[in-house]
Amino acid sequence: MQIYPIHPSFVAQACFELAVQPNRRFSIAIYQQQDDDSLTSLCGVVVAGKNGVTATLKDGKYVFESAGNSAPMHFDEDWNWPTITIRPNVSGLRSGAYVAIAYEVDADGKPTQEIGRSCAAHRPIFAAPPESDSMALVIARPRTPMAALAYIIPTATYHAYNSMGGGSFYDDRVHRYRAVNTVSLRRPGGGLGALLGEPVDPYDTRSTRQQFAHWDAKFIRWLRNEGIACDFYTDLDLHSATALDLTHYRCMLSVGHHEYWSEEMRAHVAYFVTQGGKVAVFSGNTCYRPVRFIGPDPGQLTEMRKLAENWDVLRERIDLDPRVSGNESNLIGLTYKHGGGHWGTWSRWRRRWVKCERQAIGFTVRRPEHWVFAGTQLQKGETFGAEDRLVGYEADGMPPEWTDDAFETLALTERLTGWEMGGTCAIGIFRPLLRDGRRSAGEVFNVGTTDWARALMDTAAKSNGVVQQITRNVIRRYTGLEESNAWQQNSSQREGTDAGREAALHTDAG
Repeated sequence: MQIYPIHPSFVAQACFELAVQPNRRFSIAIYQQQDDDSLTSLCGVVVAGKNGVTATLKDGKYVFESAGNSAPMHFDEDWNWPTITIRPNVSGLRSGAYVAIAYEVDADGKPTQEIGRSCAAHRPIFAAPPESDSMALVIARPRTPMAALAYIIPTATYHAYNSMGGGSFYDDRVHRYRAVNTVSLRRPGGGLGALLGEPVDPYDTRSTRQQFAHWDAKFIRWLRNEGIACDFYTDLDLHSATALDLTHYRCMLSVGHHEYWSEEMRAHVAYFVTQGGKVAVFSGNTCYRPVRFIGPDPGQLTEMRKLAENWDVLRERIDLDPRVSGNESNLIGLTYKHGGGHWGTWSRWRRRWVKCERQAIGFTVRRPEHWVFAGTQLQKGETFGAEDRLVGYEADGMPPEWTDDAFETLALTERLTGWEMGGTCAIGIFRPLLRDGRRSAGEVFNVGTTDWARALMDTAAKSNGVVQQITRNVIRRYTGLEESNAWQQNSSQREGTDAGREAALHTDAG
């Protein structure tokens, strides 16, 4: 059974609308990405409204029945399925990544499939096909900013690769669909439950690229394991800037494969950095392709249109916002144009992707004394991540015109020979140029690879310890946790000194 959210994010503790496949009898369970590899069962739902759906309580659980037209829908239209307005049946719901799971039931409300039996028994479920076909990713954003870190879920990229309804921004050779320029945001597949023509990732076969479980779920688990608080938003929240004001945060986080950005997204992040904000990019092919979100108003964005292959091409056609200067390297320091991609080869005879393995390429350290490498024990000229193919299937490189004051190059790869673009991937820190010629107080740390999150949570990876420590250094510094810990340590030392003085006074008095 298929479902999708009307809006990919909602306010924590409020309701959200879920569109459901017509002519089905089903129940809904809410799961969350927490500390484990699999999703954790959280609760059932409270119903606040229905449109084309009936709801009946049976043994304390809702059994829904949907009406409507079950005819196939197209990739570029609002699927306009029946909806239910629900909220998770738990008090004090916090900002986070949640998953609604629809499972079919019989007339007595008993699950008819294994995924339903798992939901009914509150068992963990891994968010990959075929189970994810019945899932919808919904992001709970905070009522008010609560953390120093804002995590942006790449909704636009998820839909760009989603062939549900017969089309995506790419030629889907698996399902024989041609690339299109406009896709609907009101259809299944915005992070989970997508139809994809992607090659299998030979280094993580359990989950699928362009899906939540492949990158974001891993990074969220790491944040939780580290005890780092985080507020969650989507691309659409960053685009509209009504639900999200980045200036309330110290750091914005971009993870995995954050490829498709609107002009407004770029402008809002550019302003944030000029005001002293920090951006941590643990993503590859980041911000490379421009899109426009379309809808009757900023709160009702229903379509996404690909504007050009990249920002340079777009700039030749139209005048962009003055805050959006040059290509994405002017915002994040790196660009896919100077990096590269390696996906494999499409076999017409086998009708599948083959030769997807990559060369063993890692990052060679240039500045081991930098705070980013603190605690890693890395030496100058040492390479890490090669055995783990840390340089992902898509990677970003540094424009040759950058000077040291613009981009601190901390590590570089060898040339990506045989890859699309065939550049050199880099890790470093970028400080954008302001209008008065100064470099901004804000900065962007960028690893330039899609596969950072994979190595981050793969304890068998040789580079796992180094990748974790670099990530820890960046997140803690950019969110102010270092300052907090230093204050606590100094406070404890002061308390210890005061206690010692007090003890000494009592001794003298005796």
